[in-house]
Amino acid sequence: MSYLLLCFIILIHPSAFIPHPLPHPLPPPSSLINPFQTRKINPEALKKYVGRYELEVGIIPISTLDVTLENNELWAKPSVVKKRRLTHKSKSVFVDEIEGTPITFNKDDDGKILSLTFMYEGASYTAARIVLPPPSLKGNTEFKLKGYPEALVVALAGSFNNWNQSQFICGREGEAWVCRIDLEPGKHAYKFIVDGNWLLDPENPNTEDDDYGVKNSVMIVKKISPVGVEKP
Repeated sequence: MSYLLLCFIILIHPSAFIPHPLPHPLPPPSSLINPFQTRKINPEALKKYVGRYELEVGIIPISTLDVTLENNELWAKPSVVKKRRLTHKSKSVFVDEIEGTPITFNKDDDGKILSLTFMYEGASYTAARIVLPPPSLKGNTEFKLKGYPEALVVALAGSFNNWNQSQFICGREGEAWVCRIDLEPGKHAYKFIVDGNWLLDPENPNTEDDDYGVKNSVMIVKKISPVGVEKP
């Protein structure tokens, strides 16, 4: 066997193709970090974000955001649009699963949630966190809204409270939401607000437009004499 042939056999010997271990083996795929993967958060820690966040009425169509915890996930229901899940990204930043935009919860130095910042049509807005009062069930005038058994927050707003959307909360009684408040005799415009959505009273045919052309339900409260006789 010639010297050149021997060298050729050595070069093509199968042992020459056995792979050698890398000096730093790659980790298994399961351990690789996906920068786009949503982060898990303890459900107990999510409770601190739950509540109502409010903007001044009229700035944009969204004036309230009700944040709830359902099945260990955080959800937000902005007024006039559908409820959406919030996925946790980092620290106090979540992402709206429908819009794909960030929602940031703002804290004070003690870690208490004060507000949230969200995006609407390319601009950012900050809604302050508020504490809802208990249902208003005592008063001389009753307002009743039938149905909506799945609603989270039903409120009453009108000319009698400068259209405050979180002052008078309805309570569930039987198959209806009820709110009772004290009203002075006279004409009062009002609407119900169901999870941030403003509604006319379906049981009251009396409506009128305000100065901006917005239609509202109208109730006339009559003056009652001490002996129980109505006065005009």
